Amino acid sequence: MGTLIKLVVVIAVAFGAWKIWQHKHRGVAHTFEVHGGEAYDAAANLTWQRCAVGQHYSAGNGCEGGDPGFKWDAAQRTGDGTWRVPTEKEIATLIDPDKVDKGISPAIDNVVFPRIANSTPPFWTSSHSSGASAWYARFSKGTGGIGSDPGMYRQAEINEYGVLLVRDGR
Repeated sequence: MGTLIKLVVVIAVAFGAWKIWQHKHRGVAHTFEVHGGEAYDAAANLTWQRCAVGQHYSAGNGCEGGDPGFKWDAAQRTGDGTWRVPTEKEIATLIDPDKVDKGISPAIDNVVFPRIANSTPPFWTSSHSSGASAWYARFSKGTGGIGSDPGMYRQAEINEYGVLLVRDGR
C-alpha cells in the first residue's frame, strides 16, 4: 500500500509540474492583419497561410479542399523558398490562451483560420524532439486525458497531422 501511495504522489507531482510549465509558457492572444489567404501577425512579425497545406483560400468560402495528413518528414518538405513549417514557438503564438482558460475549442481565431474546427487534427512544427518524436500543436479539445487540451505536445513522427505554413515578415 505504501508503494502505491508513493506512486500516486509521484504522478501527481509530475502532472502538477507539467501544468505549471504549460501555464508559464502560454502565449498571449495576437491580432492579425488579414489579406486574402494570408494573415500578418505584427507582434511576432510572421505571415501565416490561413489554410492548411492541401487547401486553398476562396473569398466568401474560406478554406476549400481536403485535410491531408503528413508524417513529420514529409511535412518538412511542404514549404518552398518563402513558406516553411513553423517552429514550436511560432505556432504556439496561434493558441488563444483566453479560449484555453474558458474551455473554448478550437483555441484559435476562427475568423483568421476559418477551417480549423473541433474535428481538425493537430499540426506539425519543424521542431524535432528527442528520439523519433517531434512537436505538434493541438488547437481543438480532444477526447480527454493528457494531451487532449489545446497546447503543444510531442508525438511520434509517424503520425499524420496537418501543416500550416509561415514566413518571416510581411
